[in-house]
Amino acid sequence: MFGQSDYKNDYQPLGYLGRIPLYITTLLVITYVTFMVVIALLSAANAGGFSSILLYDTGLILERFQFWRFVTYPLVNGPSLWFVVEMYFLYSFGREVERFIGRSAFAVLYLTLIVLGPCLLTAAGTWFPAELRGSGTVNFAVFIAFCTIYPNVEIFFTIKAKWIAAVILGINSLQMLVAHASVDLLVFWAACLVAFLFIKYLRGQVQFSLREYLRQRRSRHSLRAMPSPRPLPQKKASAPRDDVIESIDPLLDKIAKHGIGSLTAREREKLEQARAELLKKSSS
Repeated sequence: MFGQSDYKNDYQPLGYLGRIPLYITTLLVITYVTFMVVIALLSAANAGGFSSILLYDTGLILERFQFWRFVTYPLVNGPSLWFVVEMYFLYSFGREVERFIGRSAFAVLYLTLIVLGPCLLTAAGTWFPAELRGSGTVNFAVFIAFCTIYPNVEIFFTIKAKWIAAVILGINSLQMLVAHASVDLLVFWAACLVAFLFIKYLRGQVQFSLREYLRQRRSRHSLRAMPSPRPLPQKKASAPRDDVIESIDPLLDKIAKHGIGSLTAREREKLEQARAELLKKSSS
């Protein structure tokens, strides 16, 4: 649909169920639906205590150290029309995110979104005891990741994805404000922000490397301390500079085929060096 075609193993399905490709998102949808049906049937049989074992509770974490609740609370979902819409969002848009950034990166993103809320609430558990249940926040954050990759893709009556995300984000935030659910609002916005920054980081638009920051600071300081270059040294340095610029052609081909997320750390560094050389050349 919207994703990139890639033949690397990390970008291929895990397998096939008949003709249906099995991605991580496919398995997540199957898991969520299965647990929703089981919890609903147990509740109908007056055995709804099963869900209480799965949900996140700050008190149970701090007092009884039941840390499995960090990852099981998204499985507690009730039958509703919104749950159907949520599963559609996860299957349709989560699959495209997985195809774009690769299976490994998507697994890291999804696990980060799951444990983010419990980590925040556990850190503030003494002051703000709270509960978490349901996968709504996590799966909407995946949709935010999709909109970060494809902000201008038209979906739902030719409306751009970024505007749909903005409307849902605003409505949900207002609902939480009206309900005085400040804890839920904090987790909701934190998940959306992490999904947005995660995609930006993979695309090289946000840098989190402390080593790179310190290296740039040292290089800028050394450049300011250097005397004005003479014509002869500039000519000698032009050859390696041209070599660095020419060496990025294969990297650009790789980005065009597989996306920026397919670059290794060394290739990203080489691309950054070439960009810095181009900037120096244009300024001179």
